[in-house]
Amino acid sequence: MIKVILFDLDGTLYNSREVRTKFAEAAYHALAKLKKIPVPEAKKLIEDMREKLKEKNGFPVPYTLTLIRFGMTVENWHKENIEYFDPREFLSADGNLRKMLQGMKKRFKLAILTNNNEVQANRILQALNVQDLFDRVFTYNSFRTMKPNPKTFREAAKAMDVLPKECLVVGDRYSVDLIPAQDLGMKIYEVKGPEGIERLVTALRSVA
Repeated sequence: MIKVILFDLDGTLYNSREVRTKFAEAAYHALAKLKKIPVPEAKKLIEDMREKLKEKNGFPVPYTLTLIRFGMTVENWHKENIEYFDPREFLSADGNLRKMLQGMKKRFKLAILTNNNEVQANRILQALNVQDLFDRVFTYNSFRTMKPNPKTFREAAKAMDVLPKECLVVGDRYSVDLIPAQDLGMKIYEVKGPEGIERLVTALRSVA
């Protein structure tokens, strides 16, 4: 029986080319500052590394994990992207998403499980006008671990006081959000933005 639905955030509850671009730009500027090099050079280093990591791992690697390869701490990266931009400038309230989440909240506990930091996650949820619908918001700051580390999923289930098998994980990155959860016995559902959540609502109607 599903008791808790753990939602990824970026690329799952919203899709925004502008926000994706800003996160990329923030990564380039952060590395440029760290290495004291021009931003275009930092961009090339990052994208070359991402391509190598994609070939090695078989899936696109988040900017956080890429920057770690250059010696940047996760904490410093989050500090830099918080200062670089505010997602609320590019996102707006999603009434349809809110309605769907309200329906699910009548049957399940809802939580966010994201690699993003607490500040940016809360900014995004505020912009979408869904911040009040989640029982918990788990970010990097919660456990100091990141997906696809299985510990991230185990700790989230523990914090929600449920077993892994009682969790449904919803995300857009199969290798990062879903496979590690499935390996722990969690149920999974892949979406590519909020439009996919409409299909999830339909699927959940058949779940006792």
